[in-house]
Amino acid sequence: MMKEFWNERYSTEAYVYGREPNTFFREQLLQLKPGKILLPGEGEGRNAVFAASLGWEVHAFDVSDAGQIKAHRLAGEAGVTIQYTLASYLEFDNQGVQYDAIGLFFTHQPAEMRREFHARLLTMLAPGGTLIMEKFHKEQVHRNTGGPGNVDFLVDEAEVREDFGSLEVALLNQLVRPLDEGSFHQGEAVVLQFVGKKKNN
Repeated sequence: MMKEFWNERYSTEAYVYGREPNTFFREQLLQLKPGKILLPGEGEGRNAVFAASLGWEVHAFDVSDAGQIKAHRLAGEAGVTIQYTLASYLEFDNQGVQYDAIGLFFTHQPAEMRREFHARLLTMLAPGGTLIMEKFHKEQVHRNTGGPGNVDFLVDEAEVREDFGSLEVALLNQLVRPLDEGSFHQGEAVVLQFVGKKKNN
């Protein structure tokens, strides 16, 4: 069902979340030395293509083949290469690869699935690696500027601290900020931004 939803959303010629990277991702990634990065729920490829342009080895996945097609098109236009697997959040197989960075941008699941998914991601993050995340906060449920309409799919600070308790918190902010990401993320939104570092031991 989710595959059909996203295929329909991504079936337009336009990039529905824009062609430019998430601004928080851009700001954080520029501070890191390029290595291997995983981008789950990558959709139409805007963040993957940006990371590849900086020299990262990009592994992305999403359930939508329509998104995959557009991501490869965007990569071709930018003259970069990305790996993009078709898989759901809980089905993706990293084949033992450890990532220097993982980027999560507006990847929303019901709470039980979210906890399992986040736990899986922690096993894929290399020692010393960085997890960068921006999601809609639970308070976003009252706004029409993007995100799921079901509060169970949204997060708060306590849930993020619980899910990623093994990481050293470099940044954790709830804020209201203007979004300008295609036609579906427009206007002031309540978001939660997080950067966590995996310990080396």
